[in-house]
Amino acid sequence: MSGQYKGKGHAKALLKSVVDDACAQGCAGLVTVVGTKKLPFMSDTKWLLKQGFEVVETLPHGFALLVLKLKSEAELPSFKSCVLKGECEETNGLVVYYSNRCPFTEYYINDALSALAQQNNVPLTIIKLETKEQAQQAPTPATIFSVFYKGKFLTTDMSICTASRFAKFAREFY
Repeated sequence: MSGQYKGKGHAKALLKSVVDDACAQGCAGLVTVVGTKKLPFMSDTKWLLKQGFEVVETLPHGFALLVLKLKSEAELPSFKSCVLKGECEETNGLVVYYSNRCPFTEYYINDALSALAQQNNVPLTIIKLETKEQAQQAPTPATIFSVFYKGKFLTTDMSICTASRFAKFAREFY
């Protein structure tokens, strides 16, 4: 929560509702992907840890897997092997993996980022994740928006789709 809604208990109420629903369905626990530091479109790691979540796995490229066990015998989850290295198969230029979980992502990628890449002669491959299976096989746990450069994970920050941020990227890498 942020802005005028911060500190009013909405997040705790929402989490309680999720926990109650999970318990009613007989779930063994809750799991979420977060950033090891604050990342766009990711839950607040520190807040979730204060609510009883535990870190079960971290990746060297900035992601962590948290769990809130609802049953003591619950098996611990782990990241799929496809995300462990922080690399994608395509190694030419920028590669973007995205889904429509954010209504603005498609516009920023297909219009803004595509134009910026073309203007700067940066090869761009766009991969839209349209099914649960595609998302589960993606090389990133952040399936709303993830950018790779020359096959290596770069960012989840959609501001790379703006002229000023893209220029900073181009100066640094090109």
